[in-house]
Amino acid sequence: MNREIVDPQPIVVDQHFTAQFYAELWRLDPSTVVRMFQDVPGVLKLSKPSNNGRRSRVELRIPYSLAMREYRRRTAQS
Repeated sequence: MNREIVDPQPIVVDQHFTAQFYAELWRLDPSTVVRMFQDVPGVLKLSKPSNNGRRSRVELRIPYSLAMREYRRRTAQS
């Protein structure tokens, strides 16, 4: 069997932050940040079980690089 030796590639870990973090950073309401990122691929959605028949709660963890890309896109000068 002929196997080629490949150098290992570094693993890049992107920090994930809450919608509350970005809301404070950008001076926005947390619900605005949630709406901005709720359907964006790459955002982690963490659900908490519902209590007493209440609606379950979903918390977002947004990768820093994705958030900065979206911020630049939304604040770009036309």
